[in-house]
Amino acid sequence: MRSQYYQFLYTLSLGDYILDAKPKEISEIQRLNYEQNMSDAMAILHKLQTGLDVNVKFTGVRVFEYTPECIVFDLLDIPLYHGWLVDPQVADIVKAVGNCSYNQLVEKIISCKQSENSELKHCVQR
Repeated sequence: MRSQYYQFLYTLSLGDYILDAKPKEISEIQRLNYEQNMSDAMAILHKLQTGLDVNVKFTGVRVFEYTPECIVFDLLDIPLYHGWLVDPQVADIVKAVGNCSYNQLVEKIISCKQSENSELKHCVQR
């Protein structure tokens, strides 16, 4: 119970920090966009207790598919990095992965496994 209380306080403090970090002099359009982003961020802050889902792309350490979870980091001006990169010297893998995100690759693998095409099945089993 005590741990949940501290997690709640942490989330509350982070929410307060995001609210305090609001830019002072911005246009009406920027203000509306910022308010929507803040609303979206507040809706997912509770997920910080268990972890956020981000969808990496394999073409660079800072390349992600933009998801609502990324908003929290944007509002706090915290850069995100990952280490899931394709070795550029392995041409077959570079070609197979392309510009796909992790989720897109998982969908492709599932689709290939369900396909009747033996060539696609061979590709997935490698």
